[in-house]
Amino acid sequence: MKPANGTRARLTGVPLGKARIQSLSDAIFAVAMTLVILQVKVPEVSGSAAPSELLARIGEMWPALLGFIATFLLASAFWYLHHLTFHFIRQTNHRLIWLNLVFLLFVGVLPLSSAMLSRFPNHAVAHFFYFGNLLALGLMLNWHWYYAVRHYMVDPEMDVEVSHRVSSRLRIVPSACALALPLAIIRTDLSFYAFLWVLLLEPLIEYWTRPRKRRRTPAPET
Repeated sequence: MKPANGTRARLTGVPLGKARIQSLSDAIFAVAMTLVILQVKVPEVSGSAAPSELLARIGEMWPALLGFIATFLLASAFWYLHHLTFHFIRQTNHRLIWLNLVFLLFVGVLPLSSAMLSRFPNHAVAHFFYFGNLLALGLMLNWHWYYAVRHYMVDPEMDVEVSHRVSSRLRIVPSACALALPLAIIRTDLSFYAFLWVLLLEPLIEYWTRPRKRRRTPAPET
């Protein structure tokens, strides 16, 4: 029999298909994005309650509704970016699969972190937990992409500028979380607004700093 370490080396180097990890990712994203709505509870009022009372109770649902909308949109952005990276990835191996599984682990935590933020919107610990969850997602997605590029698992014909643009988009959420987490110590509302401003400004900065292709001036007719 051949040594076990040789078998392990051969197994870890086997190229694996990406369809299974994409299917699992879609399923976990679908479950997590659906569970987020469970934090929004229907107000308990009697059927004979006045409209003003019902509207007041609905108004109390605003933090939970805001948490649901924000988390659903962010989860959608992570799903899109994950799908975007796999558009260019041609094969996977054991390490890349495990990187994706850890990424999906933090996707599964999203309903819990969103519920904590909705329940304690003014508590720094809830903000740390929520933005820490998003930071972990962003870092794992960047690590997954960096690993795939570094180990030549992406389309060899992918344009360099396209690769840079994908990498730039993957850095947006971690950059926003890196600013939001320290500000949560000072004021929780500042951390949330800082997070939103980075999300809004980063694409504009990327657009204006992107190198423009020079237009060729047509040669004069002779």
